[in-house]
This record gives sequence, structure tokens and C-alpha cells, in this order.
Amino acid sequence: MLLLTTWFGSFLLDEGKVVEQRLFPKAAEPLAERLALVDDWKVLAEERELMTLTDDVFVLEPRLERAGGNLTREAAPFLDPEAFGYGRDLLHDAMVLLAKVRMRKAVGPEDHLRQAVGALDEIQEQENAIVERLREWYGLHFPELAPMVDAGTYIDLVALHGRRERMPIAPAESVGAELGDREEEELKSFAGLAKHVAGERKLVEAYVERSVRELAPNVSELTGPIIAARLVTLAGSVEDLARAPAGTVQLLGAERALFRHLRTGSRPPKHGVLFQHPLVHRAPTWQRGAIARALAGRIAMAARADAYTKRRIAPDLLRSLDSAVIEIRRRKSERPARTTGHRTRNKRRSKKGRRQ
Repeated sequence: MLLLTTWFGSFLLDEGKVVEQRLFPKAAEPLAERLALVDDWKVLAEERELMTLTDDVFVLEPRLERAGGNLTREAAPFLDPEAFGYGRDLLHDAMVLLAKVRMRKAVGPEDHLRQAVGALDEIQEQENAIVERLREWYGLHFPELAPMVDAGTYIDLVALHGRRERMPIAPAESVGAELGDREEEELKSFAGLAKHVAGERKLVEAYVERSVRELAPNVSELTGPIIAARLVTLAGSVEDLARAPAGTVQLLGAERALFRHLRTGSRPPKHGVLFQHPLVHRAPTWQRGAIARALAGRIAMAARADAYTKRRIAPDLLRSLDSAVIEIRRRKSERPARTTGHRTRNKRRSKKGRRQ
């Protein structure tokens, strides 16, 4: 007996003739559910029922071989759906429903994380622009305040006190101009906008940190949640990051510099997003490449644990990273002698490329 499943039912055939059949409901939704199960390599209840009716059943799909069928490579016979009372319009409706279900399932936590990281970058950019404008505008009245406090305190003082005469830290004499009542109200309102944007940025940042700690706890512990979120976003997903070699992880975020190196022969990049890690950006320039390589190798291992084994290995990786950084600092304690040969070759190569 041959077990054959089509979009409208499952059939047992003997020499091309239908012996037993289990037709699917004539409605788009249950048809879409069965098509989804088949797409996920699941065995349908109708197929299991037909397989119990015979001791020796041949199947055309590896999906059914796991359920006890004998796989055969013979050509599948054609069964006309209209002969069983099924129209093509019903198949169309079922496929549309299946596509909608697949689209909903395709959106996962990493997609939300990617959008949140993009929102965080845009909010940060707008916040910086608003604060800079506030400093310039309020600086017409009280320019001495900006060097005295940080950005957050500056915004709070302007929003709360307005005029320099009301400030708790007013200098003996200011070179700024007087401030009218209308201008004071506008400045306080603008400072309130800056506070609101900063608050929204903190909320989005907290969401990003919570999300990435759930998705990639080892990478988050190793690099910090914001860098981990950027790495996952740039790679595409936690599994994509886990499949990436350490050299690719090291250069995530430096794609433009890498393409420029390949195109013009300029110096290759040593790091991308990893430059934001304190171990990298606080190191001397001649140590950054080696430290970024050591960090990228451990990030790759952390990502594989997050994607596959779910074990917590970040503490061991952090200890290993500390030892590696100590060794790099010992080996590269002195600045290497500057060589001009590389730059000269790059210039020659670049000029040659332009002439061609």
C-alpha cells in the first residue's frame, strides 16, 4: 500500500487506486492548520489512522518514514481534487491563511530588539541635538553654567529655576544678557522637553537591556547589555551570532571600513562595535586590535552557549579574558616603531587604481 497526502486529504492506494481515504474539512482554516503541520514535518492524525490499517505501507516523504513508513522513490500518482469535491479557490484561501500565520511566527524577540536598538540610537541623536540647542540658547543668558555641571544637572536646573538669579550656584557676575519673562518660559519648557526625551531614552534602554539579557545572557554578562544588543542586531539573531567566526564578530559594525580596505588597500579595521567596550577603547592604540580579538573569541563562545547549550559560561570567559588582557598588556607594553612602508604601498596601490 502507498500512503499519499495531498492538500485535500490522505489516501491509501493500491496499484494507483484509492483503497482508503481521509478527506480534510472543506474550510480554509483547518486546511491551513494541516498544511502548517506538514510544513513543520509533523505527522497528521489522518495519516496515523491510515497507517494502522496495513502492516506494510510505503511513503513518498521522509516526514512519514519517521512514523514507520517505508520510503519509496516511485512517482506520486495524480489525484484530481475536483473529483473529491474540492475547488482551487479553497486551496487559495488556505494558502493565504497559512502565509499570514507564517508571517506572524516569523516576527520574534530579536526583531523587537532590532527595532528597539534603532529607536534608542534615534532618540539618543535627538536628545543630543536638543541638549546642544538648550546650551546655546540658555548660554545667551548664563554661559558660565555649562562648564560647572553635567548635562543632566544642567537640564534640571534650567527647567526648575530659569533665570540665573534663581540658580543655587550663580557666579558673582555673569557676562550673559538679561532674560525676559517670555524667553524664560520658553527655555523652561524646552528644558522640560529635553528631560522628557531623556526619560524616554532611559525607558527604551532599560527595555533593550532586559530583552538582550533574556536572549543572550552570556554575551550580555561578558560585554554589557548595550554592546550585546548591538552585536545581536548586527549579526541578525543570537543563532547568527553563534554561527559567526570570531573574526567576523570582531568586525561587526566596521563594514564600511572593511569594504574601504578591500577597495582601496587602506589599513584594515581592528574592531567595530567592540570599540565601545572599556577594555578596548581605554587601551593604547597598539593594543586594541589584540584585545578586540581576544574579546571577540570569547563572545563567539558565549553566543554558542546562549544559542545551543543554554549553560552559563560567562564567569569563566571573563576570567579567561582578564588573563588574556594581562598577557597582551605585558607583551605589548611599549609602542611599536612606526613603519611607513605600509602606507607608501597603500598610496601607490590607490594611485594605481585611480589611473586604471
